[in-house]
Amino acid sequence: MPKKKNLGMEAPLTTTKTKENRKGTSSTIEGVPLSGVPLVRYVIDCINNLSGRLLDEEGKPGGLVLFPQNKKPIIIGDLHANLENLQKILDHGTNREDLKKGEAACVFLGDILHDDRTGYMKDMKSSVAILDALFELFVQYPGQIYYIRGNHDSFDERLRKSGISQGVEFKNELIAQKGEAYAEAVGEFFECLPVFIIGEGFVITHAGPPRGGVVREELINIKKYPEKLHQLLWNRVNEFHGNPSLKEYGEKDIRLCLELLGLPLDTHFIVGHNPLWNDGNETGVWMNVIGIKNHHILYSGSGSRAPYFTFEEGKLVVHFAIPKPAEVYYYG
Repeated sequence: MPKKKNLGMEAPLTTTKTKENRKGTSSTIEGVPLSGVPLVRYVIDCINNLSGRLLDEEGKPGGLVLFPQNKKPIIIGDLHANLENLQKILDHGTNREDLKKGEAACVFLGDILHDDRTGYMKDMKSSVAILDALFELFVQYPGQIYYIRGNHDSFDERLRKSGISQGVEFKNELIAQKGEAYAEAVGEFFECLPVFIIGEGFVITHAGPPRGGVVREELINIKKYPEKLHQLLWNRVNEFHGNPSLKEYGEKDIRLCLELLGLPLDTHFIVGHNPLWNDGNETGVWMNVIGIKNHHILYSGSGSRAPYFTFEEGKLVVHFAIPKPAEVYYYG
């Protein structure tokens, strides 16, 4: 098994935000302006050097990350281009303060891109804007932004929603706004992302466990296992308890995955990607999915109350950055 290598940054770099320009969010790192392709390269370097990221058999950053035990995770679900919800989560409670102190780290479940609302799926300007915001977070909080790959973190022409090839549309928008070199660098950003995080009391992946489970060596060397990689990005929970299709997982797969990873069976298994039929997506949270204890779906995008998870004193805590609307009663 490859040895764990801690490549995390020991101290935050001096950063100063400046105005956004046509070539991407512009920042200053140790007095040197950074934007466009160099900014994306910087972000890729941050991801490849995350504390806890294990190296694969070729000595390259692998698909598995061990989350630091001394940091509070701020776990954010699929945002799908909702920049407002991201800002609300960051500004909620003590999150900004904890990030500035180095006491917390953001963990994104993937799919920050591509508006999923009817009528907005082809408009990619919001996706460019939220990607700029994400890259700025890497500059503001170096070593404290963990982003795992989702199925929408791709330019693949097969990535479609309601017949719209969102991956291709996004690439075209990036080229139009920032140029082909920038779009190529973003493609490299997608490819460098890990796909699985193990923390104290929790595991995180975008879509769900592969059928038949997965071991650490496979996660670390995930690019050698394309079928399992595909399932980690695309699987959905078998909600109806019948015979699962080849695109679905069930409780048995979750339990087997935890067992093969050597983790307690009461470990919280957190994913995004899946629809939230249980609440009509009014909150963005589905706890103990279809009765599977400690299996949770988190969605932080449009229509939700901008939920996120933290772990405090070893306990999972659910937060909502948008307050519950007051109930209105009509009397006639």
